[in-house]
Amino acid sequence: TLAEEFSIGHEALARNFLYGRKTVESYGGTCGTVAYTPSSWGQTGQLPQILADFGQKRMMFYRGVSHHECDAEWVWAAPDGTQVMASRFALYARYNWYYQVHRAVTQGKTFSKDWQWGQRDEVPFRFADGLAGEDLTYDLQSPAADYDARPLAKAIDDMVAAEGPHFTTPIFLAMNGHDISVAHPSEPQSIRDAQQACAGKYTIEHTDLEHYWDEVDKVIDRKKLPVLTGERRSYLKEGKWTYLFPGTISARTYLKQRDFDASTRLSYLAEPLAAVACWQGMAHPTRYLDRGWRMLLSNHTHDANGGCAPDAAHLDMEYRYRNVADLADIVTEDAMAHLAKSLSPAGVPKDALQLIVYNSLPVERDAVVRLDLEVPREWNAQAVALSCPDQPAVERQIISAEKSSSLVDSIWDVPCILASTRIHLYGRLEKLPALGWRTYLVKPDPRIPRDPRSLVTGDERMENEHLRVVVNGNGTIDITDKATGKVYAGLNYLRDQGETGNAWKHVAPRFDRVFSSTGVNARIQVIESGPLVGAIRADYAFAVPLDFADGKRRSETLVDLPVSVEYRLEKGARHVSVVLAVDNRAKDHWLRACLPTGLKTDETHADSHYDVVTRPIPIPDSTGWVEAAGGTHPLRSFVAMSDGKSGIALLPKGIFEYEASEDEQRTLALTLIRACRIILAVSEEKQTELPDEGVQCPGKQRFDYAIHVHQGGWKDAGLLAEAAKLYAPLRVACTGRGTGTTPLSGSLLTLDNPNLHVTAVKRAEDGSGLLIRLFNPDGKPMAGTLTFGAVPKRAAYCTLAEAETGPARVDGRKLSLEVAAKKIVTVKVVL
Repeated sequence: TLAEEFSIGHEALARNFLYGRKTVESYGGTCGTVAYTPSSWGQTGQLPQILADFGQKRMMFYRGVSHHECDAEWVWAAPDGTQVMASRFALYARYNWYYQVHRAVTQGKTFSKDWQWGQRDEVPFRFADGLAGEDLTYDLQSPAADYDARPLAKAIDDMVAAEGPHFTTPIFLAMNGHDISVAHPSEPQSIRDAQQACAGKYTIEHTDLEHYWDEVDKVIDRKKLPVLTGERRSYLKEGKWTYLFPGTISARTYLKQRDFDASTRLSYLAEPLAAVACWQGMAHPTRYLDRGWRMLLSNHTHDANGGCAPDAAHLDMEYRYRNVADLADIVTEDAMAHLAKSLSPAGVPKDALQLIVYNSLPVERDAVVRLDLEVPREWNAQAVALSCPDQPAVERQIISAEKSSSLVDSIWDVPCILASTRIHLYGRLEKLPALGWRTYLVKPDPRIPRDPRSLVTGDERMENEHLRVVVNGNGTIDITDKATGKVYAGLNYLRDQGETGNAWKHVAPRFDRVFSSTGVNARIQVIESGPLVGAIRADYAFAVPLDFADGKRRSETLVDLPVSVEYRLEKGARHVSVVLAVDNRAKDHWLRACLPTGLKTDETHADSHYDVVTRPIPIPDSTGWVEAAGGTHPLRSFVAMSDGKSGIALLPKGIFEYEASEDEQRTLALTLIRACRIILAVSEEKQTELPDEGVQCPGKQRFDYAIHVHQGGWKDAGLLAEAAKLYAPLRVACTGRGTGTTPLSGSLLTLDNPNLHVTAVKRAEDGSGLLIRLFNPDGKPMAGTLTFGAVPKRAAYCTLAEAETGPARVDGRKLSLEVAAKKIVTVKVVL
């Protein structure tokens, strides 16, 4: 769907190809070997590896690769070494024949776009009653289809002279077409005339991209081509039109959050839990998952998921995101319910109340979980105790108990009512089975257990085994790593800058003013206090300019942005969870959360698609470049900085843009809001501003992220796994005694290396087995072992396209992996 790649997840990128292939084949077609994705603003680094798995040997795009890096033809390598042939096109990219030849013979001009009233009998039509909006276009109802072959030879000569030096072979790629144009009726004739006019000088052929590349392959010397490796996010030093436009990853951040949530529900919750339940006898929910993925992928068209479209398109996207979330939740709930009813009743009292905890990640987990229980009122319980053979006594922090009632639904009866007591508490659950479940027995406690211990050690202080946290009077926090004594001070202040750009790029006002929340006075309050969880909230008003006034400077009128930021610390955690809510009452501004790290480093590490990418902090000197270089970069679920001994990371949920500054404090900034305008330049000579305000992100916005403090680097901290534990929470359900044979605890799959990250546990598309996909983000090989809950009957390695490539060796229930550096591995097993 030509998605904007950096705003979608690992599996969404892979499934885009998978569903694209299925769609083509459903119409009797076959997929070619040329990947054509010119419109993503930059290209993710592992794409050559993904392309190769789907049989794509050639790649064509132009954003993110500058002319100074290569000629039109070059070789693109993924971090693992997988290579594809690539083209960045020439000077005019995918418009060269269209502008330089087609317009010359149909319009009598090339780049000029002036139109004279009455020059042609074309019936211009435009609404004029004010009911269809403002700034409307004239639509030609009978557009002239003129054609004059006389300029052909000169136009082609001029095009070849301008663009010929970009190509490394005698084969010139002439692209015909434009975003908003359809085929002209003279095109076949113009090709025939061009062949005749240029006979003996050029051979002109009307073909497709497959044939073009076949011809190139016959004459190109691949050994002489430059090899560019990894993600392509170069700003344009030399060239025309093909800017990187990196601002889309911060446009409409609320949409990015919805996409992250929907993708997570599908690939990190619904699919793996369905796999667990199907292992225990549930019918596979193929139609729900298929519909969910198709609806999610329908949102992945670059201007849409990039946040650049009008509000109406994005409202439709929000509707689809809600549907995706609902479909994923249906699958998740059905899987959880199937396991509950399938539990064995052996040794369980008939009137037992059980708590099932479901872990959708293939790693063993400890976690503090908030529980919402409705227990029978006749228990006279003020609290509950939880126990199981693996954890005889669960540590608790009671929140509340109150008289309640709960509806009980049956398909055979009207809803009935259970008289109940509603009990809220935190429980610390330990060593939960990987990709599996554990059942706890719930017992009434007639008293509220009193525990004087608390992670809150003062009105503005919290502390656990690893971290000491102070909430400052301006709403920022200081975090001390107790193991090393390293202090990170003044974290999480807000910085607000002016914005006169659009969804594609940030442009600062000529006379900008930057505002900081470091001088605000916050109201501090403790909102949770106990041995498992402590939470402190800071509320303040942050005054910023109303808008960008005349576009050169920010307004002198200030408006308060109400801000509420909640800091939460849990027992055993190495991170502080942050929930920041802001009521955005301003326009045309760039709001970021900032962490002065104080770390002496010149690089950051952030996860990308099936990879972790190292990026330099210094911004290249782009004096004289066509496009000025910037310092913002994309992330998926974490960005980390380290000096080799100490490190700090941001782990956000669906917030994709960060920047590390080259200042003395090496400040790490996370974009929360980049409120701008929809300023369209369909024709470079005229810009159109739409009245839509959704891109300004107005109203109440909420942002969830964690600040993680650790020793060493991102691998030492296991940040891929730590981030996953935050965005793929444990699911919990209350149930009675089961009626099946499923044990009270079980694990479908365990991976013993937390730095090998699993992105998919799903049924194979053809239903022939269970598919597990993981990747090695490191530049060195890694070993890992997959341990299954049953002995596999067979196992095989596969491509991302799910074609088997060879057998995988299984020893009992274990499958040992040697994963090469930066490699994506897919395994299919039949249990």
